[in-house]
Amino acid sequence: MSTLDKIAQFYGTDKRSDIHDYCRKYEKYLPFNKYDKLKILEIGVFNGRSLKMWEEYYPNSMIYGIDINPECVKYQNNRIKIKIGSQIDKSFLDEIIKLKPFDLIIDDGSHINYNTIFTYEYLFPSVKSGGVYVIEDSCTSYWPEYGGGRYKEGTVIEYFKKTIDEVNFFGEKYEYGDWVIPNRKDKNLITQFKKKGYKYKGTEIESLNFLNSLIIITRR
Repeated sequence: MSTLDKIAQFYGTDKRSDIHDYCRKYEKYLPFNKYDKLKILEIGVFNGRSLKMWEEYYPNSMIYGIDINPECVKYQNNRIKIKIGSQIDKSFLDEIIKLKPFDLIIDDGSHINYNTIFTYEYLFPSVKSGGVYVIEDSCTSYWPEYGGGRYKEGTVIEYFKKTIDEVNFFGEKYEYGDWVIPNRKDKNLITQFKKKGYKYKGTEIESLNFLNSLIIITRR
């Protein structure tokens, strides 16, 4: 059985171990079985190499790619479908959402901080329970040419730092009748937040995993 990294080496995607070294992390942290029937969406097709990698590694899955370059349609086949449009075009994303639910979404698109956050907020609800949303190359949070900077508000890293508070329900205690108790059961706190009218995306997240230039978000 080929590892994801060996397949990445074969197709020449920059996710391979001698460049970004993402594939070994994917094999460690993605929760899927190799032969699951998944629906995968990758934002950013470029040369189609990573789509071919996913297609081979998950042989029973459908792979969707989106890109602004119409020439990318040449990478289509029976299990790879290409949609042409911008990751910050609401009308286009509405069409993508019709394909839901997704098991896995990978944002390897523009890497512009505003774009990445916009797309995440729009598409994350289309990930199924137990599914994963991945943001690649989050290092651009620190790069000025992508709208980044160390500790700069509005970057992907700072956005998800705040999301950590939401995943933790801001430490709120569970209110049970007249009792206020330190019960940390997710279900109870989600119900309590809904009763209070709180609307935080972070309460839809089971876990946030920060790795070097990767953020892996697992939906409840």
